[in-house]
Amino acid sequence: MTKVLPAATHPTKSVKSIPNAKTYLTHFPVRSYLEAEVLSKENTWKIMHHIREVGARGISADEISRDLHLPPSIVYSTLKELRRLDFVFIYPREKRPRNERKKRYVCERGTWGKYGIEDRFSDALTFSGEIEAVNEKLKEDLLGIFVNVHNDFATRKELKPFLPNSGEDNICPKCNRNHEAMEFFYAIILRAIDQFIIESKDFNHFLSVRGWSLEPTE
Repeated sequence: MTKVLPAATHPTKSVKSIPNAKTYLTHFPVRSYLEAEVLSKENTWKIMHHIREVGARGISADEISRDLHLPPSIVYSTLKELRRLDFVFIYPREKRPRNERKKRYVCERGTWGKYGIEDRFSDALTFSGEIEAVNEKLKEDLLGIFVNVHNDFATRKELKPFLPNSGEDNICPKCNRNHEAMEFFYAIILRAIDQFIIESKDFNHFLSVRGWSLEPTE
């Protein structure tokens, strides 16, 4: 089950020197009824989208209230629920500037890597070693593809604006990776796999010879 993010809004930036984080996937996974209930409120989606847009540096509750013109009580209660479900986390105190006292909230979950697989099937994939085997075979090819994609986007004028922001301020203080970059490559792979499975004649032939498709193979 997925929810579609609302169209991007552009409230006043809380950190003017740092560009807003880019987003490449317009859905957000919902994996339980409790998550669906919390995320069913429009204000929750506005707050989540804004935190995600601000990026790895995070944003305070007061700034969210000001930027989105929401009452502080709604912002604080929403952040409490989002933290409880691990959608957001508080920027680590030890990494904040010494004179900064306000808590800043960072988006915990990206849309990449968040999906639900039936438990027994997931266990079978793990215990059989199938996923590890597939990853081992794909590793070199994927890294080579990512290098070529990055080079194309870095050298082509019409593609360069879509590259993830770089710099230390865009590194997540929790996982020490750039969430934008991870989502960038995840979106490319998702689109490629989706197109291959749905539109590829080669994949249709693969299904047909195993009795899983009645579509013509030619």
